[in-house]
Amino acid sequence: MEHVAEFVALNRFGLGARPGEADAIAGTAHAWVMAQMTRGPADKLHGVQDTPGRLRAYDTYRRAKTEADKAEAAVLAAAQEGARPLPAPTLPPGAIKPSSPLDNPPGRIFDTDLAHRAEQMAASDSPVQERLVAFWCNHFAISATREEILVLAAPYENEAIRPNLGFTFRDMLGATATHPAMLFYLDAASSVGPDSIIGQSRHKSVNENYAREVMELHTLGVNGGYTQKDVEELALALTGLGISTGDGEAAWFYDRHEPGERALIGRKLPARADQAQAALDILANHPATIRHVSTKLAAHFCGDTPPRAVVQRLAHAWRASGGSLQAIHMALAQSPEAWVAHPVKYRSPQDFVFAASRAMDLHGHGQNLVNEMRTLGQAPFRAPAPTGWPDADSDWLGPAGVVARVASAQRLARLAHPQTDPTDMLAQAAHVSNEAEVLNVVAEEPDPQRAIALVLASPEFQRR
Repeated sequence: MEHVAEFVALNRFGLGARPGEADAIAGTAHAWVMAQMTRGPADKLHGVQDTPGRLRAYDTYRRAKTEADKAEAAVLAAAQEGARPLPAPTLPPGAIKPSSPLDNPPGRIFDTDLAHRAEQMAASDSPVQERLVAFWCNHFAISATREEILVLAAPYENEAIRPNLGFTFRDMLGATATHPAMLFYLDAASSVGPDSIIGQSRHKSVNENYAREVMELHTLGVNGGYTQKDVEELALALTGLGISTGDGEAAWFYDRHEPGERALIGRKLPARADQAQAALDILANHPATIRHVSTKLAAHFCGDTPPRAVVQRLAHAWRASGGSLQAIHMALAQSPEAWVAHPVKYRSPQDFVFAASRAMDLHGHGQNLVNEMRTLGQAPFRAPAPTGWPDADSDWLGPAGVVARVASAQRLARLAHPQTDPTDMLAQAAHVSNEAEVLNVVAEEPDPQRAIALVLASPEFQRR
């Protein structure tokens, strides 16, 4: 790899190099990264309905399915009783079957969203922004564990993550914490204060799990200095958050909120309607939050044990800017430690699939890319826990993972254009010296498809 800075820009900061891209940004790698770091909101996913629209469509689907299930049950019951069921209505010849809400079940909508998302990210001209979107989406992770989240996963990214790259950490925290997808995922909408108007007339429990995840994962971190009492107080402060059945938007319900003042990590929360927002204000710029999130961001770009200087630089930019994500990202891009020549991270399955797609300049294979991520164990919006997908090398670099990645390389290679030059692809997309043995191995392979698979499976291609 002749262009070291370009390799870092395209792979460590971006999602992988496309053919000729290293030459295209030669001499401007730092500026290319910085321009995307300061661009503001990321492009939204195309063709994704907003949350209210999705929830309305899902409600229509659910009602139609209930009626269809009843009709099917009636037919089965009639058959068991020996009665002759009514014939199903038929359409006249040549008639077009009317569309039905049942034509778009949540699983199909989810799969379509994921395919479009994968293709858009893989083909993006702003891959640095797309990496940042992926990082923050994983930090504020949701998992499609129920039908409501299947239809809201892509809108969640569109509404809570992508627009807020241009704003502050507090803005993104508030957007994710109150988005219907997160409220469904962590069952926050069902949290009702015991002394609230509704709580006094019905038996309802306070959701401490939601509060714990906000503190432990999204803000302060595991060792953030909070106590069980802080978790309880935050849980009470967050009661009242819910989803409006009228428009499908996140809403605050006075009659569910636990009345009274709270005390959160030594700070007073007055008894007022915006108590939940006041709690998020305290958490967003707490020193423990700054330390926790800055370390996590630095580790993603600088290695599992990030240099202390980078973490301090990010924390300083955070404090100086009031948590501006653009300022924090700029501090990262300006850190010399993030531009070291040698690779610092093993590609996660998602990284690997995107890098392979970009190296082969694939288009129109979104579903294939999603299938590979699933096979390799990192299905989009399917993290096994609210912690999101792990980001350490040890979590992905194991014997079974390596074998699976070789098989994936072979499948992906079958999608390559016939004119793809494996040797040129290796030189453009992997960190290899002119004397590297892998160059000879690839050059001597007579089958172009096998040669491309060798490139994708090579140890050099696995790191960024």
